[in-house]
Amino acid sequence: MGDGKTEAGRDAKVPRRRCWAGAGASAAAVSLVLSGCTTGGGGPDGEDGYSTDTMRVALMADPNSFLPTEYTALSSLITGHLLYATLLYGDEDNTTVPGLASEYEVDPHGGEFTIREDATCADGTPLTPTVVADSLEAFAAASTVKEVVFGKGDPVIEADDEAGVVSISLSEPWADMERGLALTQTGIVCPAGLADPEGTAAGEVEGAFSGGYVLAGHQPGVSVDLELREEGFTFPEYAVPLEGVPPQKVAYSIMSDYNAVANGLLTDTLDYSTVNGEAMARVTEEEGFTTSRYAGASMFIVFNQREGMPMADAETRRAVAQAVGREAFNDAATDGEGELLSSYVPAGVPCAHTGDEGLIAQDAEAASAVLDGLSLNVFGTTSSGPNGAGNSYVAQALEAAGAEVSVRSVDDTTWATELATRPESWDLTVYPQLNLPRTQYSGLAQLIGPLPEQGGQNSSGAERPETEALVGEAMAQPDEEARCAVYEEIQTSLLDDAAFVPLATLPTQVTTREGFSIRQYGGYVPTISMRITG
Repeated sequence: MGDGKTEAGRDAKVPRRRCWAGAGASAAAVSLVLSGCTTGGGGPDGEDGYSTDTMRVALMADPNSFLPTEYTALSSLITGHLLYATLLYGDEDNTTVPGLASEYEVDPHGGEFTIREDATCADGTPLTPTVVADSLEAFAAASTVKEVVFGKGDPVIEADDEAGVVSISLSEPWADMERGLALTQTGIVCPAGLADPEGTAAGEVEGAFSGGYVLAGHQPGVSVDLELREEGFTFPEYAVPLEGVPPQKVAYSIMSDYNAVANGLLTDTLDYSTVNGEAMARVTEEEGFTTSRYAGASMFIVFNQREGMPMADAETRRAVAQAVGREAFNDAATDGEGELLSSYVPAGVPCAHTGDEGLIAQDAEAASAVLDGLSLNVFGTTSSGPNGAGNSYVAQALEAAGAEVSVRSVDDTTWATELATRPESWDLTVYPQLNLPRTQYSGLAQLIGPLPEQGGQNSSGAERPETEALVGEAMAQPDEEARCAVYEEIQTSLLDDAAFVPLATLPTQVTTREGFSIRQYGGYVPTISMRITG
């Protein structure tokens, strides 16, 4: 089901890719909807035989918002995946499976989605096509990732409540829409939430939620508690079925230090978390845990290229690239465990540029000739290695070239907020790109397109109309090989211009206690797949 490679447009009369719930599955399996919701763990004395009904999980920072169009922090994406249903859900190998849409047809020009008849909001409001369309229109109008999902043009979103269908037409071809509609930011906000966006952002409107869980409690800086809904939500069915039952309760503890997270796992106060750095080895060596490592983020330098800033100059950007070494960064940030990058996306993303060709070689003397005496502000997140070790390395490399450097490392939520709202405060940042849809444009969006103050993601502030034109050409290509040829041109031209500096992936370890599980695929861990298994 779903290979994500149907690229032909309607004009060529090539059929859209079709997906539907239950292909190759029994009706009982398809109906995980209410049975899965009502039997998800009965507690220590429950008849289902599971030892608990609660999954205790670490969250590295407070969610910046509970309104999908405002999500900027990883913690919001993690909790939002449970609170709001999406039309589709991502699966292995860049495929999708049905979500709120039980059937769907997609191509680069748009799609048609059949909405589940039994789906409801948390307050019982039916999730009709009109409700879905209203939410997607609000997303398209307000979200910074609108272009990642729908592309450059304006989508036309139409609802047919009688037929039970939502139709999306794109004014410009966009081959990434299918995977984009699995992003948490596209989660359907119910009418009560759209009517009170401020209250929804604060988590105060229970009727806003369309997902499998509702927000049961939030103590800022301390905890976030979710509870399973009794009905009205269908859990996604993955190509490889999940074992166990969804937890009735998910108890998030906000913990900003991975060693503290490891302590929580080792002392039986946490059941699941992702960890990185030295904490990975601490937990791996203990019995009773299941672990899996993956490239959690792609780290690359993004320059602030706004007018009047030092990095608006290509020669200065090139000097930074000459001063910073990928291997040395990888050693500092990941203890050498990451994979060296050659692009803004990792090798597993379709059309990724790989190898050393096109990379700017280290040249300390040339770097010093440009950077000596220059004042630079390095700004980053503590996720770039233990306590922001990757940021510290970059600062040290620039200081070695003679620059006067100020370096700051903050938590993910603060970093994302300042990056979008205070462009005057930084010159370069180590960007830990999650790339949840696993697409080229999800990485590119940090370098081209609308600026954050314009509702986009382009933290660099650079205008690159030639690159944007090439993206449009790539998205219209019906053949993946031809599309990849265009993306190869994009990546090598940006490398040549020092528009960014590729560094390394951030190894992350999924760690679950015996009796619990979660799915991990392609650098993404969907929280909707959390299960109690024992």
